[in-house]
Amino acid sequence: MARFNRVYRLLVGKGGAKGLEIVPPIRLVFEITKDVNEEPNDHKIRLYNLSPATRKSLEEPGLRCVLYAGYAEEGGPLLMASGSVVFAYTKFDPPDVVTELIVKDGYTEVRDTAVSIGLGQGALASAIIRDIARQMGLSLVMADDIPDRTWVNGFSFYGAARTALHKVTQGTGLEWSIQNQQLQVLQRGGTTRRQAVVLAVDTGLLGHPERVREAAQEKAKSKGKPADGAADSASAHQERDGWSVKSLLLPMINPGDLVKLESRTVEAFQRVEKVQHKGDSETGDWQTELSLVDRYAPPKKKG
Repeated sequence: MARFNRVYRLLVGKGGAKGLEIVPPIRLVFEITKDVNEEPNDHKIRLYNLSPATRKSLEEPGLRCVLYAGYAEEGGPLLMASGSVVFAYTKFDPPDVVTELIVKDGYTEVRDTAVSIGLGQGALASAIIRDIARQMGLSLVMADDIPDRTWVNGFSFYGAARTALHKVTQGTGLEWSIQNQQLQVLQRGGTTRRQAVVLAVDTGLLGHPERVREAAQEKAKSKGKPADGAADSASAHQERDGWSVKSLLLPMINPGDLVKLESRTVEAFQRVEKVQHKGDSETGDWQTELSLVDRYAPPKKKG
């Protein structure tokens, strides 16, 4: 499936103020990495031969950026990544002058937000999560039918938003991450409600899927006693079967999404664990690398 007309749009600025818009023919190289962990996603964006004034503007503190990319034949540039510019620098690599942006998704919200929560008896985990998202200033992506639980004695907390989120989600069988400046909350091991993307040869699948198996362990460890009687997730090990696949750029896919893998060796629904988008506006293919795990659907427990 030929896709030659690659397009991108990079917006950089502070808050709601109008900032810079960078578009072709400026050369842009991107390395976008996303996963389902609680740590902010890391992205690298390199821009070539900008004017001195533009380079200076990009090195100001407190900037945010949004990157759209895709193919003109398929809807034009689509949202692929966003976040805070945590570091920007320019290096001279004759004949080019290269400006690199290090971007972290949700970095400012995770680093700086302290929340104050005081909900009485019978507080629901879903209500606590909504309150945390509001105080972080992030929109919330959370299905209505995810597991919930009642905090019988109420919920009181003051401190880092990320600590509160970890406490509530771990005690409820949920997981959280920040994707494109949105707080995403899923059933642990579950998927978003976005329509599944089909990964097949005629939709951009490259080569053959590679079968993988890994020993998975929850990375998040709680200090002291588990929240409100929750099991210590750090001790939960499981073997996960999955696939490693490559495709032409699929900017709309995020960790936690459901995809349907169709090839000569496999046809199955899979959950996206990790996404890597890589590309250069001047050379080579724009590609997406996906780490997938088999999607099992055990009966949901009602809280």
